[in-house]
Amino acid sequence: MDSKFKRIAKLFQKLPGVGPRQAARFVLALLDKPDSEVEELGYAISNLKQELTTCAQCFNISDGEFCAVCSNPGRDKTKLLIVEKVTDLDSIEKTGLYKGLYHVLGGAINPLDNILPVNLRISELNNRLELASAVAPIEVILAMNPSTPGETTTLYLKNILSAKPGVVVTRLGRGLASGSHLEYADESTLRHALEYRK
Repeated sequence: MDSKFKRIAKLFQKLPGVGPRQAARFVLALLDKPDSEVEELGYAISNLKQELTTCAQCFNISDGEFCAVCSNPGRDKTKLLIVEKVTDLDSIEKTGLYKGLYHVLGGAINPLDNILPVNLRISELNNRLELASAVAPIEVILAMNPSTPGETTTLYLKNILSAKPGVVVTRLGRGLASGSHLEYADESTLRHALEYRK
């Protein structure tokens, strides 16, 4: 392959989840696109940081001070769902079932990767809760991923938030997936299924 081709492919490899073959496919696909589409993509990428930012309240992706969720007056302000990343927020939003507000932590506690509570948006969460719970009781729903860092973060937040007046802490249900068989479930899944049964 040409050195310029390899250089462009290496730039794509800097994106998460993109390996050498996928990066090469991206470059080849762009070579097949009309110039106008490639220019549009280039313009969008070069202006990405100027056109997109994070919401001043929940830290979702936004093109203004507040995101579409926070600026929607119809959202239930008595519910605040805590997620690790914007992609988690997006997944929950796609279900259409949740009508409350969000708070994006920016990750999960993981001392092995030097991610401590101080590195997350926990102080911003505390500030939001102080203001919100002074007006009306608020339910905080912990929706971290079912991983070791996610569980660590859930326990940490549960401990510090449960003591706050006007704040009720809940978490997403965990357990057996629809269509699964008990004999194939691991101990952790079965424990969660029993602990969070309805």
